[in-house]
Amino acid sequence: MFGKGGIKPGDFVFCVQKDGDYNKIVIGRVQSVKGSRVHVAGTSITPEGLIERIKSGKAGERSKQVISSPDPNNCIFMLIDRVDSTAFNAEVDQSVDRVIWINENRYLVLDGWIKENFPDIFSATLTSTTEEERMHARATLLEKMNSLYERDLKEHVYAVARATKIL
Repeated sequence: MFGKGGIKPGDFVFCVQKDGDYNKIVIGRVQSVKGSRVHVAGTSITPEGLIERIKSGKAGERSKQVISSPDPNNCIFMLIDRVDSTAFNAEVDQSVDRVIWINENRYLVLDGWIKENFPDIFSATLTSTTEEERMHARATLLEKMNSLYERDLKEHVYAVARATKIL
């Protein structure tokens, strides 16, 4: 719930849903609310790369924490590796799944991150096995970053690229 009136139609939300041993996230816009059930239209995101790293024992404690308890502030750790994203248009039950209100700018950054394919681009850069592969992946990332028009998304991508020591 958010504020006095709770989540209402038109709000943007970040939902955490159990998916087997791990969590997936849903970002989207609330279409309707009926009791604890919230109809959301948006995108469902399964962090396949992070799940694989955890299963293979290559993920650190921070990655394990992020996948067990994702939120709008730490989900970037899920999104700098390969993800499976699909359209989502269904009800989410707030009594079972975590539903967090987010502002429109946060939604647009997360949605843009997925739509612009940054998980795969970052993954290619961070998992390159040779210097030549890394330089090519970095060049692709820089080209994509320079083509962005949405200011908040561009600033976010540059901040993540600096934090991951790609820039």
